[in-house]
Amino acid sequence: MNKTIASMLLFLALIVVLSACSSNCKSGTEIRSGNLATGRKQADAITAKLCTDKTDYNKGDIIHITFTVKNLLDEQIVLDGGQQPVMDICVLSMPCLSQYQTDLAQFTRLSLDPGQSHTIQWDWPLPGTDLSDSIIDRTNVASVDGKWIGLDKGQGIVNVHFFYGPRAMVP
Repeated sequence: MNKTIASMLLFLALIVVLSACSSNCKSGTEIRSGNLATGRKQADAITAKLCTDKTDYNKGDIIHITFTVKNLLDEQIVLDGGQQPVMDICVLSMPCLSQYQTDLAQFTRLSLDPGQSHTIQWDWPLPGTDLSDSIIDRTNVASVDGKWIGLDKGQGIVNVHFFYGPRAMVP
């Protein structure tokens, strides 16, 4: 009986570990500069997390991409892109998500309260997409960028790579 329980617990632990490893995420942090004149200290201001649901895909699979920007400060922040979307997802040389979704293209200002986050999602590729310019033939590696407008109106980028199709070896 104890061996059965121990085996079940080991099996459940393995499932938890494998499910945690199945997503493919990268994070980036924007740091707010300090200001001696005002006494404001340098601090982590924004964290951005970009994920694909896996690292390896068969040709024809849909990649589920999630991009989240979160306010780490104890005050409200406003991200203002002017004429640009404040958040976007781009896969290599293909058009970015904002070129397909007009509401995202017009999403040029984002206010985040302390601890608040905003997430956008994309199921890629869209039907009928020609992937010949997006996948590196020799290795079948593709890359996705999560872009956001930072506090200083500069652009922050976080990047994730994944394999699309059979893994090829680098010569």
